[in-house]
Amino acid sequence: MRTAPKRTALSIAGLALVLGGLAGCGSSDSGGGSDGGSDAGMPTDASQEEFCANFKGLADDLSTLDPTGDASEAISTLQDAADQMAETGTPDGISDEARHGLEVTLAAIQGLPDDATADDITNLESTLSEADKKDAQAFDDYLSEECPDIS
Repeated sequence: MRTAPKRTALSIAGLALVLGGLAGCGSSDSGGGSDGGSDAGMPTDASQEEFCANFKGLADDLSTLDPTGDASEAISTLQDAADQMAETGTPDGISDEARHGLEVTLAAIQGLPDDATADDITNLESTLSEADKKDAQAFDDYLSEECPDIS
């Protein structure tokens, strides 16, 4: 159970990606439709290997950062990872809810201002609507199932 909070933080800040403010991101409706939601241009044919490698790379990159240092390096790392994840897209078969959860996460990360603080990163999930939190959880569940080796 100890890895679930880490994965949630990763996907929200990276994710979490993951770990993701949100007030200016726009999307707040759940589900996003069958075409992929608010970012219909994100590919839907990524291999599981590519998809998981993005998250593994982010986890590795974040683990090398000084947690007491300037947040700008973490924000830059998150935003670069978010760009890569959006470019890679998701594997075929991801649910609309989980895909929307990823989209919300990526939009949150990409929307962080340059002067964001570590608290801004850690509090990303608290800025989500209830519907988006539900979708983010669906994404967390999907990530846990598809990419169990992310630590």
